[in-house]
Amino acid sequence: MKKTIQLCLIAALTLASFPGISQTIEEAEIADKRGDRKEAYEIYKKLAAQGNAVAQFNAGVYIMSGSRTATDFEEAEAWFFKSAQQGYVKAQEHLAWLYVYHKKDIVRGAFWYEKAAAQQDSDSIAALSNLYKANPGLQEKIKQYLEAEVEYNRQQALTQQQEKERQAQDERTRTESLACLDRLYGDPRTKSLSGKVIIDTNKTATLEILGNTSKPNAKEKAALSYVFTEWERCTDIQEEPRKKMLMPEVTQVINAYRLDLKSAVADLYGGKTTYGDLAKTRARLDLDFKQKISAIISSVQEKELAEARRKQEAEAQRRYAEAKNQQQREAELQRQQEARRQLEIEEARMRLAQQQAQQQAQQQQQENNFQQSLQLLQMLNQKPQVQPRPNTSVNCTSTRFGSTVTTNCF
Repeated sequence: MKKTIQLCLIAALTLASFPGISQTIEEAEIADKRGDRKEAYEIYKKLAAQGNAVAQFNAGVYIMSGSRTATDFEEAEAWFFKSAQQGYVKAQEHLAWLYVYHKKDIVRGAFWYEKAAAQQDSDSIAALSNLYKANPGLQEKIKQYLEAEVEYNRQQALTQQQEKERQAQDERTRTESLACLDRLYGDPRTKSLSGKVIIDTNKTATLEILGNTSKPNAKEKAALSYVFTEWERCTDIQEEPRKKMLMPEVTQVINAYRLDLKSAVADLYGGKTTYGDLAKTRARLDLDFKQKISAIISSVQEKELAEARRKQEAEAQRRYAEAKNQQQREAELQRQQEARRQLEIEEARMRLAQQQAQQQAQQQQQENNFQQSLQLLQMLNQKPQVQPRPNTSVNCTSTRFGSTVTTNCF
């Protein structure tokens, strides 16, 4: 779209250039030291727009130190990315932080941490080590991302090469068309129209030309026919590039302008109008042409702005949804971890209960064994008891036989 706007401006012949003021990083640093952050930031932004990697990084830092809205993060990321692509290590580290902790894009963040770590940035080395510990398989994902990045860069390089070739061809075509018009402006056959018709578009009609009430004679008619035919041929040299590069609306405006101009020249050639009428008609056509081109540019800019807002809103919604999903994933992960922790606690309780039951059983068994052993020991150590005789009376009798006496008791 920006190229289209530029081409529209070229077509409308309204390109303008503005002088620039050369400023340096040192001037921005001096402004920052004296507390003039606004001036420092403006200098950084100007230098950043010129491609200075340090200024791009500092512009991103200034933005990040502000309110830190979603828009701030987006703008800071854009400056960090441009600086990081140029190999500025601080920008690579900051960009990695944004991806990991703001966008929750660990793979891209680790990719840029790798870039910074390769330049021996200690913060990036430590952050990368922590990411690898917390995310198994991250190195393989980075490898895949790097392969995709290489392929993307290859395609970008091819596209840029094709764009350069196309621009070179367009420049050759434009140069050829301008050279053709230059030859027409200096062609001797156009001298009879001098002071009557403006051939060189860089000049404006004078009051004498606007007030000329004469009509062309036979010689001037031949010159008119030649000039307009050659003018169309010179401008047609860029017809194909115009079809490829310009919006259809712009092409329609250009074609309508040429048709109206040709009709005005035809009226002069046929004697219906004067040289002054042609000059006035052309002035009106030029003004109308520029107004239509300006309207198209405004429309394109409005569409770009609306599209940018739409993309920003869509990106914000995507990130909101991504953040919400991430929160849900983290909540689910916490729930699972809590469930596992509770399960582990319950399993530990069960094991403890089993161990206590086993200990109690062992103690009971030991107690039973001890009681049995004690009883057995008591049985082994028990003395036999003498049963008392019944309290009865005893009758004894003695019998003598010679010298032997025998006693019997009953």
